[in-house]
Amino acid sequence: MLKPIIEHQKEIKDIYKKMKFLRDNFNLENQDAFYEELMDLIKDIRSELDYHFNLQFYSVTNEKAKKFVLENKLVRDILFRMLDFMKAKCVEKSMDAFLKFDDFEEILRAYFKKEKGLFIQELKSVLDEKEIEEIENNLQKLI
Repeated sequence: MLKPIIEHQKEIKDIYKKMKFLRDNFNLENQDAFYEELMDLIKDIRSELDYHFNLQFYSVTNEKAKKFVLENKLVRDILFRMLDFMKAKCVEKSMDAFLKFDDFEEILRAYFKKEKGLFIQELKSVLDEKEIEEIENNLQKLI
């Protein structure tokens, strides 16, 4: 039902893998390049996350299901705050830019897992077939 949203998860995971690789291979002798690269990746992942969450926000328009989407806005805001923290620390050229990586990954993974299972179940529990089809049509218009 939410196939375009689930498939988009891969793009976000790919960017995060690059961020993690950067952290794991941080070079103390050439820090500026690492911070610049991390800043670019933070910008990319934030943009993709924004797109990802908007797919939900704009495709699930039924009032009965809106509460599930609103719950996901909280997750989005938490992830964005972590990215903002990382970005601020990059500007400061501080190793603290990597402090939130594990928390970010844990929340992102848990959210994606929820999106693949529980979120779909929640929608199916309150919507009938016609309303689910409406979501699918809305998604097709957005992608």
